[in-house]
Amino acid sequence: MPARATLLLASPLAFLKVAVLTGALSASQPAAAIDSQLLVNMNVHATSFMPPGAGEQRLVPTLDLRDDPRLAQMQRMHEIASFAGGHGIGRFEGHVGLLRAFASASFPYCCDLAGRRVNHGYAGASVQGRFYDSIPVTGAGLAPGTPVSYTVNFSISGHLSSPGFEIGGFLSAYGVAEVRLRDMSSFAEVSKSWDASRDAPAIFSLRLDTFVGRTISLSGMLAVGASVSDYAVLARYAEADFGHSAGYQLIPSVAGLNTVGASGHDFATPVPEPAAGLLMLAGLAVLVRRRQLQPCSPRPSSKSGASSAPPTASGATACR
Repeated sequence: MPARATLLLASPLAFLKVAVLTGALSASQPAAAIDSQLLVNMNVHATSFMPPGAGEQRLVPTLDLRDDPRLAQMQRMHEIASFAGGHGIGRFEGHVGLLRAFASASFPYCCDLAGRRVNHGYAGASVQGRFYDSIPVTGAGLAPGTPVSYTVNFSISGHLSSPGFEIGGFLSAYGVAEVRLRDMSSFAEVSKSWDASRDAPAIFSLRLDTFVGRTISLSGMLAVGASVSDYAVLARYAEADFGHSAGYQLIPSVAGLNTVGASGHDFATPVPEPAAGLLMLAGLAVLVRRRQLQPCSPRPSSKSGASSAPPTASGATACR
């Protein structure tokens, strides 16, 4: 784990990223009784600790579809939290086999030019979508027990605003994604974890050997987050834009083998070209608002407890 992990763990947002990286694959498969599932969790908030207007707006919607016909249909979620000049925005768009997410945050600087505290708080957003589907290995006129294979093409694209992290955790952003293909009889599997902080957008191909008559499972996850606190110095805005999608496609070794999951989604369908569209509007809205925020000033010599402020997400524009 990178040396900065100790700092990141001070932030609830960063802790979520670590949890995603270390445990999402093992948790991505639901109980055996569930054949298909789409699960989306959001946490969008803006918080102020400055009296007399201390308070927050926090939105934590969840979508959990299990063995539901809507799993193969596009699902959309959009939340905006605004409080004390801070803004958090989260968006999700997707279905089984396709995940798209966007998170952004902005918050005014703590102090005025004289170093007096005029604001104290933070804003952030985290969005995580995951799916699971089971696919019977049948078709192509092959007898049970015939050895075959499936290749999953995992496509991921998106970006984090820069810088992606500020010492002290006052500014941060993350984007992580995963894929797992498993034989449900032998439990043999192939998997790939992707992290925007170290990996470039790409298409990854993983092959799994199996046999006709068995069932394979395919699961995927995309999680993004952004957070900015009043003490951030490098920027007042951060975003993780993965509205360009994490896509999952199955290609069998023999034409005619089944690629339709229990959800009804056909994984042989090519992943559509990303449409920035609605997801990008979230970022544009915040770009307009951040121009109205207070400019950054030199950090005052006394932090007056600022170290307790939660860490935050990556900034797109340096303070001037």
